Amino acid sequence: MAQELIMKITSFRKIVLSLSAVVFVSSAAFSQEAEKGKNQKKNTFIWKFYEQTAGAYYFKSDYVSGGDHFAPITGLFNSFELKTTFNAECSIPAPLGKHFLLKDSNVRIKTAFELCPVTVRPLVSVSFTPLPFLVFSTGASIGTGWSAFGFKGLCKVDENGKIIKKSIEYENLTPFGNYYYDFWFSGLFQFDTGAIFPGDWTHAVMQASYTVSYVGVTGVDDGKIWLWQLVGNNCNGWRYTANFVLGYQMPLPLSMIAVNTDVYALFNSDDYGIYSSSYNGDFTNVTISPMLKFDFSKKDSLFVLFEFKKRRSFEEEHSDSKEEIFLTYSGAEWFFNRIAFSWTHIF
Repeated sequence: MAQELIMKITSFRKIVLSLSAVVFVSSAAFSQEAEKGKNQKKNTFIWKFYEQTAGAYYFKSDYVSGGDHFAPITGLFNSFELKTTFNAECSIPAPLGKHFLLKDSNVRIKTAFELCPVTVRPLVSVSFTPLPFLVFSTGASIGTGWSAFGFKGLCKVDENGKIIKKSIEYENLTPFGNYYYDFWFSGLFQFDTGAIFPGDWTHAVMQASYTVSYVGVTGVDDGKIWLWQLVGNNCNGWRYTANFVLGYQMPLPLSMIAVNTDVYALFNSDDYGIYSSSYNGDFTNVTISPMLKFDFSKKDSLFVLFEFKKRRSFEEEHSDSKEEIFLTYSGAEWFFNRIAFSWTHIF
């Protein structure tokens, strides 16, 4: 359950205007074993196919200069994003023993192909569950991008270009000549009180994970600024993400209420080069999101998330995020960012 939950939470964090298709190529093998004179059929590979559509409605909150503060909603609409993926996963039982803590251990392999209007990216990940409450994962992706219809996929700061009102100007990188890439390692702890106190109303769900990743763009020197999938002010470097979920499951159509918290930042502020000091390169980003899950059937479920976010605030007034790399960090700004949803259908 926790792996499914963290997959949905991850999709909330990475929503972009895109159409994604997942391609998983593998083979299935079946074996038979005799036990007490009876033949039993055992699946070596367990398949899961599902479709997921995620979207988000963003409210407008103008930037406010100064130290720590809350930025109120200043407009009912800022943007809307949508993403659809078709997924296939393969779970391989891991023969660690017949103990009740080990009998369900497994390895899961997943590959994906993400296609956006301005980017393309294949992904692969592997997770290992040795115990019901522990999951270890690793994965990687590589992608490239272009610009179209005013949207930018993969760019770097134009060092020789114009800077108008101290606003970054980006230049396109070469599609299939420059690449965005990342790789990551993750550990997850999960617990359900229903494992100790059986019953329909005894499921308090707790989950904590920690992910270390490296993100970069080929052909862009360390300390330089780049843009990927419309999001700028990025740089090459190691970063971490800590995720925490506390929820309560119920035998109702509204099957879970929960609070999801994400904390993420660069390990090294110097990764931002000459901007590190004024921009506060290792600023800790935080999102806190009340969350609801609805189960309409065994095959259809819906997550709804309400996200509050912490971003940098600056001494100077500004109206565009492209200006921020030139400004002076002064504190943290909390604001209500979006309402997001994730619909899943299992085939």
